[in-house]
Amino acid sequence: MTALALILTTLAFALLGLATDAHHHKRLGKRPDAVTSLTMRGAAWAALAAAFPFAIAAQGWVFGPILWVALLMLGAGLVFLALNLIPASVGRKQIREERR
Repeated sequence: MTALALILTTLAFALLGLATDAHHHKRLGKRPDAVTSLTMRGAAWAALAAAFPFAIAAQGWVFGPILWVALLMLGAGLVFLALNLIPASVGRKQIREERR
């Protein structure tokens, strides 16, 4: 259950990061339109909310919310490091290969 909550929080922050113009352009080579950005943000908030019950199921009502907040921080940190430290050319090369 903890792993599922971590996956959901990491996914949520990845979506929030890619919903911004700078990261979307850097990773995917184009700016997101308004609908794409709004959809990504909505999906991110849904993933954050969906992670909460998994944290509660893993640790109960006493420590579940604490676990959820810890996983939020861990997911945000992982995505921050990935978006800012992994070279953008890695993502663009994969996209070019997929289009061929």
